[in-house]
Amino acid sequence: MSIPSALAPLPAGYADLYRRLYHVADADERIRAMWLSGSLARGDADAGSDLDVLLAVRDDDFDAFVESWRDWLATITPTLVARALPFAPGAFYSTTTDCLRLDVVTERVSGLAETPHRSRLVVLDRDGLDAAVPAREPGRGPDTEQMARLVEEFFRQQAIFPAAVVARGDWLCGCVGVQQAQQMLYDVFVQANQPLPPMGIKRWSAKLTPEQRAVLESLPAPSPNKPASVITAMRATALAWRYVGRQALAAAGVPWPEELDRTVGAYFDREVPSFLEATSAPDARP
Repeated sequence: MSIPSALAPLPAGYADLYRRLYHVADADERIRAMWLSGSLARGDADAGSDLDVLLAVRDDDFDAFVESWRDWLATITPTLVARALPFAPGAFYSTTTDCLRLDVVTERVSGLAETPHRSRLVVLDRDGLDAAVPAREPGRGPDTEQMARLVEEFFRQQAIFPAAVVARGDWLCGCVGVQQAQQMLYDVFVQANQPLPPMGIKRWSAKLTPEQRAVLESLPAPSPNKPASVITAMRATALAWRYVGRQALAAAGVPWPEELDRTVGAYFDREVPSFLEATSAPDARP
C-alpha cells in the first residue's frame, strides 16, 4: 500500500493516519470502495487541508455500519472530537489526539449513481464501483436571489445601527454589526464569482478575486473601547458596499435598491450625529 501523492502537502502525521485508515477499510468486506475527496481529490490540498474520505458500503450492511461508526473509527485512531452530521447518515467529522482532522462520508453502493459527491480520487475499489460515479456537473452561476437578499439585509441592519448601537452606547454590538456587514459583503463577492470549485469554509480567501480580497483587507477594524472606530468602520464598510458591492451585483444582473440606499443612508447620516449629541459621547465622534 502506497501513500497517494495527493497527501504530500499535508503535515507528516496524515500519512500514518491514512495508513491506519486504509488497512482498516481494506480488511472490512462491508466497505467496497474508498476515495479521497475534497481538496485531496481536486489536487489543491495544502497544510490546512483535512483528510476527507468517501466510503461505499454494501447496501445490506449500510445501516449497521452507520450505527457503529464510532466503534469503526476507534479501530483507526483515538479522537478528541467525533460527531455525526445529522443531515447525512454515515457522515461524520473528527479530530484525532494528534489534532489531525479525518472527515468521512459513507454512501450505499446502490446510491453511487446519484451521489452529489462527484469529485473523488479512488484508492480502494473491489468491484469497479468508481465507474458508477457520474462525471462532475458544471457549476452553477451566481445565486441572484441570495445576492438581492444580502444587500437588502445590509441596509436593514444599517437602519438599526443608530438607535441600537449609538443611542445605547453599545459599541460591542456595533463591532458585531460591522463584522456582519463585512461578512455579507464577502458573501456577495463569493456569489458573484460562481461557479467556483467545491471547497470548505477554510478556503476563505481562495473564493475571492485579488481585487475583492484587497477591498476587504483594507476595511478598518472596530474596537468597542474606541467608539469612533466603530462608526468609522461601519461608514467604510457601507462605502465598500455602495461601490464594489454594487459592481458585483450589477455584474450578476441584480438591480441596486436605489430607494433603500437613499433612505437608509440619509437616516444614518442624520441620526448618528443626533444620537451622539444626545448621549454626550465625544469619544464616538470620528
